[in-house]
Amino acid sequence: MKKKLLAMLLAGGMVLSMTACGSKETEEPAEKPAETTQVDTSALGTSKLTELGEYQGITYKPMDVTVTDEEIEAEVQYMLSTSFTKDPKEVASETSVVNIDYVGKKDGVAFDGGTAEGTELDLANSHFIAGFAESIVGMKVGETKDCPMTFPENYHSADLAGADVVFTITVNECWEKIPAELNDEFAKSKGYDTVDALYAGIREMYETTLQQEAEADAEYQILTKVIANSSFELNEEEVNLYINDLKSQYEQMAAYYGYDLETYVGMATGMSLNEFEAQCREIAVYRIQCPLIQNAVAEAEGLEVTDEIYQEKAEGYMAYYGYETVEDLEAAYTKETVIAQATADLAVDFLVENAVAEEN
Repeated sequence: MKKKLLAMLLAGGMVLSMTACGSKETEEPAEKPAETTQVDTSALGTSKLTELGEYQGITYKPMDVTVTDEEIEAEVQYMLSTSFTKDPKEVASETSVVNIDYVGKKDGVAFDGGTAEGTELDLANSHFIAGFAESIVGMKVGETKDCPMTFPENYHSADLAGADVVFTITVNECWEKIPAELNDEFAKSKGYDTVDALYAGIREMYETTLQQEAEADAEYQILTKVIANSSFELNEEEVNLYINDLKSQYEQMAAYYGYDLETYVGMATGMSLNEFEAQCREIAVYRIQCPLIQNAVAEAEGLEVTDEIYQEKAEGYMAYYGYETVEDLEAAYTKETVIAQATADLAVDFLVENAVAEEN
């Protein structure tokens, strides 16, 4: 679980430029926060690399990139289990899926997070508070009904814990799910001509994804070893900027779901708050050290971004960030930033090419 958190947080963070650790093509795009806060970033870039350690011949353990038949079959079965056609119904039953509007009120006043329109709800697996799904059973399409219910005593929002409320619910649509069958028609619905093509396509997708993960993992192993071989002067103010940025991402997600940070971190990662904060520091330090190593390797090896390399790298960044022309990319990030990212990528490429894969 911790490794998953590490990978997720390494992919996001303080995106002040395109420059990041590892290959950009293998990272997940960071989700932009709904709101931004002005932060003093004057400490950024103040940490230093004092000595570049050994960086050639670094050993790493390649990931196993074998895709099994069992994995492919499990994916197909999952696709089947989440695919269905609609059998429209006029009255909701315990097994129905409904599209509803609702307004929740406490003491006659609508409360935050209690109003929604066009919500799709599986009444057999609603995960709403007790009594909500049950209140809809028996309602007709087009019907509106006031449904009294009570929030649980241990509900995460103190204002609603144990509170008596009324939800005004309107049923817009109602249907039963008809499970999909594994046939060519189903394959076509997923973008493939036949069932065989579906299996082949899923295998190719798994192999591509796994190969990308293996490449990113190799880069991470190599970079962390080079970092361990090197010496740094870290500015704690800069480290704290990165830590606070990482924590703020989770605080925003926690607030969105109505939890405090400690509760959300426990639910999402299985970590204690102390474990989470320790890993935030680990990631923050890595993010600072990584570009310092990349720049030093590029300088030591005389790695330069030629016009040809610039065009090649820029086209890759364009595809990743969704820009149609190099001019659009440069307008968004500046040409200097694109060159800096390309230089960092060249350094990573050099480290990988000169590393040694251990036998599994």
